[in-house]
Amino acid sequence: MKPLLYATLILPALATGITAAEITTIKAYVDTSVCSRLLLGPITTERTECSMKAIKQGDQPALVQLSNNAVFEVNKPKMVKEYVGQLAEATGEVRLKDGQIKLQSIKSIENSSIPAGDPARQLLDVRTYRTARGPAIYEKIRHELAMMPYISEFDFISFTLNGGEVILTGWTVRITNRGEAQNRIKTIEGVTSIVNNIEVLPMGRADMNIRAGARAALQRYLSRYFWGSGSDIKIIVKDGNIILLGSVATKADSDVASMQCNGVPGAFKVVNLLRVIGTAEKEKRS
Repeated sequence: MKPLLYATLILPALATGITAAEITTIKAYVDTSVCSRLLLGPITTERTECSMKAIKQGDQPALVQLSNNAVFEVNKPKMVKEYVGQLAEATGEVRLKDGQIKLQSIKSIENSSIPAGDPARQLLDVRTYRTARGPAIYEKIRHELAMMPYISEFDFISFTLNGGEVILTGWTVRITNRGEAQNRIKTIEGVTSIVNNIEVLPMGRADMNIRAGARAALQRYLSRYFWGSGSDIKIIVKDGNIILLGSVATKADSDVASMQCNGVPGAFKVVNLLRVIGTAEKEKRS
């Protein structure tokens, strides 16, 4: 089996171009907390579908700054929820250290309102995510992340390549994984800069119990997706919520995963983003 790439936002001021606690207006794609760390890159149909599915399953909205992929969680989710899947201008107090924006206002905008040449257009054009050495550099980054030794079913680290800029994203329960992911790829030829959006998950007793309960329930009924120290199903737990990532062979298996995790004591809700790829495709990837 080939392991999946596993992986909060603590972005340096240099990466965002914003100082802490500054009142500012940003152009953003209105995403969700989960999808903003899964599909950083151009705004495609796949990305908006993820956003809409996740918000319907109870995920919280988040803002992705168009000019640089910086992810910000919002203090007033109800104010933002109706804009998920759209472009917007958001004004508020940016709390860089916490990866949050304290909103004052938000309004929907059209693609056409962003002029050609504006850095905010980079998420709107898939061509900006191409590079002459794309396949080679992409594979080197993927390989380095896949070789990280302390990755488990509770971690999901991924990346997007934009020219020479690498955007790391996802979740990890080990704070050292965040730094190691960046250190492993910073010397790869062709990598010019790194934006590290990997979130270090809280390790409180309640979340740890939910992780253990979810793993036990899934291994009991879907053991074929778990092997050794890895798995096809990733279990991300944050603040009592379970996020299921990875892939399964059938819709029935995906439904079983949701049902089992919904029964885990202490879990608030389950966001199921498992991809159903079919038995033949899973065997090909094995």
